[in-house]
This record gives sequence, C-alpha cells and structure tokens, in this order.
Amino acid sequence: MGFQASIIAIGAIILQFALNSLGATSVAAYTAAQKIDTLATQPMMSFGITMATYTAQNFGAEKIERIKEGVKKCVFISVTFSVIVGLINTFAGHFLTGIFVGYDQKEVIRLSQIYLTSNGLNYFLLSLLFIYRYTLQGLGQSFIPTVAGIMELLMRTFAAIMLSQPLGFLGVSMANPLAWLGACIPLISAYYISIRRIDIEYSKKKSYSYETEIDTCSYIGK
Repeated sequence: MGFQASIIAIGAIILQFALNSLGATSVAAYTAAQKIDTLATQPMMSFGITMATYTAQNFGAEKIERIKEGVKKCVFISVTFSVIVGLINTFAGHFLTGIFVGYDQKEVIRLSQIYLTSNGLNYFLLSLLFIYRYTLQGLGQSFIPTVAGIMELLMRTFAAIMLSQPLGFLGVSMANPLAWLGACIPLISAYYISIRRIDIEYSKKKSYSYETEIDTCSYIGK
C-alpha cells in the first residue's frame, strides 16, 4: 500500500510542475480548492478503508456472499454521498473558497470553482476507486491495485503534459478525474474476475467436501 501511494505521489509532483507554470494565482486557487476537496473526499476514503478490513475478515471466514453484498451496499452509500458532496462543491464552491482566501480574491475563487466543479462532478469515480481498491487488498491482492496506481500516474502525467497548455487551469484540474477513471478500469474488472474465480474455487471445494462426506458415511455403513 505504501508503494502504491508513492507511485501516486510521483504523479502529483509532475502535475505540480505544470501547475507552477500557470502562475501564482493558479497555484493559490489549486491549493485552496484542494483543502475543500480533501474534506469532501475523506468520508469516501473511510468507506474504502473499511472495506479492506470487512473483506479480509469475510474472506478468511469463506463468506463470499457477504463480501459481494457488502460491496454492493457500500457502493450505494459511497456513490450517493459522492453525488451530494459533489453538488455542494459545484454550487457552493465559490463560497467555500472565499472562507480560505477571502471574498475579495475574485480570480482565485473563479479558478478554484473550476477545480471544484470538474472534480466534484466526478466524485463517483473516486468513491468506486476507493471501494474496489481496498476490497482487492482485503482479498490479498496487491498487483492490480499497484497497476491502478501506475494508471493514475500515467493519466496525471498526460494531463500535465498534454492538457495544461491548451486548456490551462481546466487541464490541470482534469488530472484527478482522468486518474480516477484510469484506475477504476483495472480495479473494477479485477474485482469481478476475482470474485467469480473465488466462487468457482469454493464451489469445487464444497463439492469435494460433500462427496468425501458421502463416501465416509458409505464406508461406515458398510
């Protein structure tokens, strides 16, 4: 998990270089918006971290159906929350930014609103990312979450290199949503493939145990 976090951090550093080239006002707007963004996304991260423990406990107890049911319910709760908080940031972002920088900083507030809108409308991707990443880790898988981290790095690098100049501050702001989308693709795919494989393995295991029990009972009967 630490290695995955370091990969993601590299992408953030590359993005920071692109942001610095846009000037001090853009840096101030991005910093202020990130404070609000961090507060908004902490509950979604908490849902994800909870799924790591929940999944590991049920995986150890071989209760796969409980894992699947837990993922479904957590997705519903987290996505619902993400939509609500995303709308708050979209429609009240200028007011929230003013708390940090002062309402006289019109340009900072305007740019900050671009970040909060572009990210807030895509929070549902982040909520899915947290849930599926930590669920896979709870299943004992580390390779795919690492791949997802690399995808985040690549997408942020793409935004920094290809979008920051033609789109300006909007291009930098789109780095996070693109990173979330890039990470969600391998994570969600890997989860459903893994659950299906585990279901098959457990079905075979139960079938073998049942057949062994029948053979044992037949032997005792004889």
